[in-house]
Amino acid sequence: MKTRTELINDINECKVGYGELAFWWLGQMGYAIKIDQTILYIDAYLEDSNTRSIPTLLNPSEVTNADIILGTHDHVDHIDRSSWNQMSKSSPNAKFITPSILLPSLAKDLEIEEERFIGLNDGVCVNLNGISIRGIASAHEALNQDKRTGEYPCLGYIIEGNGVKIYHAGDTCIYPELYKKLRENSHFSAIFLPINGRDAKRLENNIIGNMTYQEATDLAGYIEPDLVVPGHYEMFPGNSENPELFTSYLRVKYPHLKAWVGEHGERVILT
Repeated sequence: MKTRTELINDINECKVGYGELAFWWLGQMGYAIKIDQTILYIDAYLEDSNTRSIPTLLNPSEVTNADIILGTHDHVDHIDRSSWNQMSKSSPNAKFITPSILLPSLAKDLEIEEERFIGLNDGVCVNLNGISIRGIASAHEALNQDKRTGEYPCLGYIIEGNGVKIYHAGDTCIYPELYKKLRENSHFSAIFLPINGRDAKRLENNIIGNMTYQEATDLAGYIEPDLVVPGHYEMFPGNSENPELFTSYLRVKYPHLKAWVGEHGERVILT
């Protein structure tokens, strides 16, 4: 497992051709992704907290190569407030993408120039460095759409460029329109889905849930990506899941689909 400077160097040195992408799992739903020469960090949870089951792979001061930093919603393991200010200094040219409802208060709270932020909403798209990034509403148990503005506090992102397309779900449960939205945007090179599920005990303890591994399997079966990557199952005790349940269910129900379950900091190249 690569960490710290070794991991940053591996990301920088990785060559990605047309129709390829590379990714490195940082833990939970956090990934570094390289498309062409652009390096994106999505839901990078880097806080060095004693609540973590998995040590952080990077110190925020080491993230000197970010072109785009994305957060799906304002929970510490997705928008890591303790790390974003330092990352803005370590990668001074990086743009930050978040749900639009979080701006401008997020920029003010984190003391990052507001012009470095781009707010997205469901169906809203932005193009950076030749890469298209589209917001897709996520239901973190509920959609919670703001009745006044129509904005959603939780998003997934469809990212497309250099001949590849991926979907990163952030934290979400299944809702009826999600199938339609994703089918309209297929075909996906890879999709990244949470599988930790939800239940009354967790909700009672203010742990908001996600799709179950069965629901994630069926979503993957409907979308039929080249690769499905489960996440959000190993970081916190009491909010975890066994990824082998996901892979075995996928293997039995959709044997033609491929899944990746691997180590943190491992380089994965998908052609």
